[in-house]
Amino acid sequence: MRLLAFIVFVSVMLLATCSAPELAPALFEREVPSLSAESPLPTHTVQPPAPTEAAPSPKLSEPSFKPQTYFNESAGFALDYPAGWTVREVAVGPRGTQVQFLSAPEVAEMPVLPEGATRLNATIYRWEPKNDLAAFVANQKTAWEASGITIHEEAELVLELGLPGVMFSVEAPDADLIFLMAALEDQYLVLSGEGDLELVQEIVQRVRPIS
Repeated sequence: MRLLAFIVFVSVMLLATCSAPELAPALFEREVPSLSAESPLPTHTVQPPAPTEAAPSPKLSEPSFKPQTYFNESAGFALDYPAGWTVREVAVGPRGTQVQFLSAPEVAEMPVLPEGATRLNATIYRWEPKNDLAAFVANQKTAWEASGITIHEEAELVLELGLPGVMFSVEAPDADLIFLMAALEDQYLVLSGEGDLELVQEIVQRVRPIS
């Protein structure tokens, strides 16, 4: 718990003091072929294409664990976690709150988890600019670099109900962790977990927004 608390502390301090960079939108161009003078004219009536429906949001398969759902209406998200786990809500300074999901209550304060134990934190940040996930992620990566955390993998995801997120596999001085970051309207959600990383990765991908 001391390791995750240190990482959260560094992130909160950097979010409180750093301003996020402005990101320029990417531009895409497409070359449109032109018809030559020798091209034959169509002799039939061309019907306009039928309107297409928006692709549905991805739906996750059934979890490998018996799920229980945590709802946080103030932050605007829900998360499925294994039934029987302990859930604790704590404050993390004036700019954030945190929810702990623990495979057993005694692992909350353990500096090193015993084999088979897993813990996951859901931290809600209030940070400017709002709803700019790319800027928030860049700021968090700067905080990790300053605290000696190495990023092994980074992947952009589309979670349930179309919620965009970025997931990381990182190596901290004392443990390997999984992170997932998402923007929830005027707040940011960071899920971080250690222990059974396959289980952590499965849980964090089950986060979804609620109105």
